[in-house]
Amino acid sequence: MAINDAMKFIRESQVDPELRKVVNKTPGNELIQQLTEFGYEFDVEEFEESVNMMHVKCQFEEEANRLMQTAMWFRMSLNQ
Repeated sequence: MAINDAMKFIRESQVDPELRKVVNKTPGNELIQQLTEFGYEFDVEEFEESVNMMHVKCQFEEEANRLMQTAMWFRMSLNQ
């Protein structure tokens, strides 16, 4: 399911520096396709829905801040 893939990507990108390097090096217009090749099948809308779902479940401010930082990083990567 695409929402689950987006959530998995968010969680893994927070702890996997190699994944972050790939995202940072990939041009924004190719990023979704590159992630699909790595097994993360979601689109931008599904990513945003995942962020919203995960944000509601955050129990601590630090957890919510980290999620929002990850979301902002990914959005900026899409626009590069």
